[in-house]
Amino acid sequence: MLEQFQPVFDKSPFGVYLYLDDVHKVCNDKMARMFGLKPQEWAATETFLEDFVAEEDQEAFARNYQHQIADLAHPLTFRFHGKRTDGSVFLAETDMIPMRWRGYPVDYHFVREVM
Repeated sequence: MLEQFQPVFDKSPFGVYLYLDDVHKVCNDKMARMFGLKPQEWAATETFLEDFVAEEDQEAFARNYQHQIADLAHPLTFRFHGKRTDGSVFLAETDMIPMRWRGYPVDYHFVREVM
């Protein structure tokens, strides 16, 4: 996935990631740094929700995924509390865009920290 989207990953002022499942996910450097990681480390994590989304927002985040991505509905912007590797939590906003890539539903996110 990364090769096709590399220009957006490199030029976006936001954290960007593509998520097919917990094994198949990629992000740009800005996204990884937001969570205290390098892109390769971010992609190697085992579970997106448990690793990057604060517990109180995991259910809503998963529900948004199910309703928007699995059904290939429309883009959705929402806020969640992100969880960094050092344990700190921050408020983030994401634009979740459902799309198909090689026949698979993928969510395409643009993430920014809310100050």
